[in-house]
Amino acid sequence: MHLTLEREVEELVAQEIRAGRFESASALLGTALRHFLAARKYGDAEANKLATLRQELLRADSQIDKGNCSTYRPDTLSDLFQETEHEALRRLKGSATESS
Repeated sequence: MHLTLEREVEELVAQEIRAGRFESASALLGTALRHFLAARKYGDAEANKLATLRQELLRADSQIDKGNCSTYRPDTLSDLFQETEHEALRRLKGSATESS
């Protein structure tokens, strides 16, 4: 498929690629189309949640690819649960302090 973009849209695409947010025009347009379709189907708020989740998953994949992750085995999985619980409690305490 070949698309012709308006000059203004083409520059916006180029800016996003230069900023490193997308690897190509195809990646940007694919993401934009998925967001548009999700917004149409589920509403803007849900589409924004999905877009945020997708970005977080891509960031996590990138970190894993770079080796910036921890490996857990079945016998050390309880460590993960404890770390997660500790972090969740820390965040809850922090948000309770901020709202006081």
